[in-house]
Amino acid sequence: KIIFFIFLVYFWPWAFAEPAVSPSPWLRFDLQPKQIERICRSAQDLTEGKLKEWTAISSSSRTFENTVFGLEAIVQEYVDAVNGLNFLSYVSTNSAVRDAAHECETKAGQYGVDLYSRHTLYAPLRAYASTTPALQEEDKKLLEKILLEFKRNGLELSSDRREKVKELKKQLVDTELAFGKNVRDYKDSLELPREQLVGLPEDYINRLQKSASGGTIVTLDYPDYFPFMENARDEHARKQLEFKFSNRASTTNVRLLEEALSLRQQIASLLGYPAHAHYVLEVRMAKKPDQVIDFLGRLQKKLKSKGAAELKERLELKRKDLGADRAERLYAWDWRYYNNQLKKLKYAIDQQQIKEYFPLETVLEGMLGVYQDLLGVRFLSVGSPASWHPDVQLHEVRDAASDELMGHFYMDLFPREGKYKHAAAFDIVKAHILPDSHYQKPVSAIVANFNKPTADKPSLLTHDEVETLFHEFGHIMHQVLTKAKYGRFSGTSVAQDFVEAPSQMLENWVWDPVVLRKLSGHYQDKSKKLPEELLKKMIEAKNMDSGIKYLRQIFFATLDMRYHTASNLDTTEVYSQLMEQVSLIPMSPGTHPQASFDHLMGGYDSGYYGYLWSEVYSADMFSKFERGGIMNPDLGRKYRELILEPGRSQDEAAQLKKFLGREPNEKAFIKSIGLK
Repeated sequence: KIIFFIFLVYFWPWAFAEPAVSPSPWLRFDLQPKQIERICRSAQDLTEGKLKEWTAISSSSRTFENTVFGLEAIVQEYVDAVNGLNFLSYVSTNSAVRDAAHECETKAGQYGVDLYSRHTLYAPLRAYASTTPALQEEDKKLLEKILLEFKRNGLELSSDRREKVKELKKQLVDTELAFGKNVRDYKDSLELPREQLVGLPEDYINRLQKSASGGTIVTLDYPDYFPFMENARDEHARKQLEFKFSNRASTTNVRLLEEALSLRQQIASLLGYPAHAHYVLEVRMAKKPDQVIDFLGRLQKKLKSKGAAELKERLELKRKDLGADRAERLYAWDWRYYNNQLKKLKYAIDQQQIKEYFPLETVLEGMLGVYQDLLGVRFLSVGSPASWHPDVQLHEVRDAASDELMGHFYMDLFPREGKYKHAAAFDIVKAHILPDSHYQKPVSAIVANFNKPTADKPSLLTHDEVETLFHEFGHIMHQVLTKAKYGRFSGTSVAQDFVEAPSQMLENWVWDPVVLRKLSGHYQDKSKKLPEELLKKMIEAKNMDSGIKYLRQIFFATLDMRYHTASNLDTTEVYSQLMEQVSLIPMSPGTHPQASFDHLMGGYDSGYYGYLWSEVYSADMFSKFERGGIMNPDLGRKYRELILEPGRSQDEAAQLKKFLGREPNEKAFIKSIGLK
């Protein structure tokens, strides 16, 4: 997942002198709430002063440099000033700092709406564009995108309708950010006696917190929740935990989601679009909701029989386990458990055994080596980095041939209270050209929630977590290796239905036998690699649940489209109907899973389909490596140059065609998920 800050940015060089090693003169992570408030306020004040100078330029004196690039540079400097602050709301260990950073992010989002609603900024740009200047391709694209952003904020509307759009967009920013904060801040747990922990690995049980009465506390954090749902034999305990998990932040967030859906529909209507999805998709590869709905329908039709057969097989396992009278169907608290049991029975795959071969440090070493060899880069660890937590690591990225510094990335890989709950790549400092013609180097962060090491065991990853790590690091490479000229085009600033494709493609490396040997090494003896027989079984089992897995993704994407193409929905009822209809698994009564579906409030609204849409492209791109060699450095370099470096400075479809040497198609994807 990519985190899209509502408005992006960085610190002025004069703000602070950082005593630790920092990848940027503008980043500082030890700020107190009052300092955050002050910097956030002064960033806006400075921007206003520069915009006043910009609007004073006479029409006869306007050029691309002082008008188009001039405005872009002013806005990007503001973006650069607050992005590091906004990031603290996701990772700071101090709740007051998180709150102050969240407040700054809210104000920055509102300010972004305000800027792109100003006729005093739009009119000079439109007047300059009307002179039809001869521009280079990327400069021409910059002008077009800025003008489009103003239009999408209502600048072609009457002043009263424009003001209404601005007001609604500001309300929407507040609502979206409040929703996400509620999910991050939400805390609940389940206390269980020892007898309800049957099936759970001892090392998992030992690392869980214990209550004063001797019970074991299972939280709703991913490293607690998913292993429990996959391994706990006690059906009642699984049901209790799933109920809590699917009700995260529900007392506040069901209302906020429905408010956001209403606000989005009102905005779309004012701007002349039938629905919010039409507004969003105008600037995506898919272009129209009908295209997305047809795409999802085609996939659902192809996958339905496979998914139904997979669920039937798991239901048979449940019947053998509990008896036919207690096993009429699989429920939301069942499917992960019986899926895992089937892996053990049918393929002799024990996830706990696999984890022993994937200690985090070994995986990181192997992964960095793979990326270095494939993309022609070097990663160097930075000692004593400026950071927000002692566990955080910092690396610099250099081109292997020229030794040119490309950028930096942080790694924050373990859970803690108040931290972002999922795995994501954060674009903390965007790459772009500066007014003095120097190129600002990017800084990114991979934020995840893997198990922390204990006194007697290192952090051990499941194979799924290894895949997640490869995926998110793919986003980091997309961000850090960019060569786009402007911040709005750099790195992962591509169309959102393409943004996942480059990192999804790189997930394939964790299924290659040669690569897996590089990534693995038993935590007690690193020389012992993942056994050949176990590896063979893992590959055989890769698509054992592809029907369930992809129907679930189609469900989320269909839900997103339904939410954003209709009005006045009961979001709980629609969730329940579609979950059973598409994923073939019923929603648990009394739950409100949509309340923690933060993709819908974090930049993926009307865009969840992009995971599947991108995967079609990722499979097609990977087919080139299947033919040309998975560790072929020439092909890796071509991938870097044609897919990663341009960002959105070029059309995504054109990038794909250049890399593939033909138009993309779905054939490789259909084959990759076990269908014909």
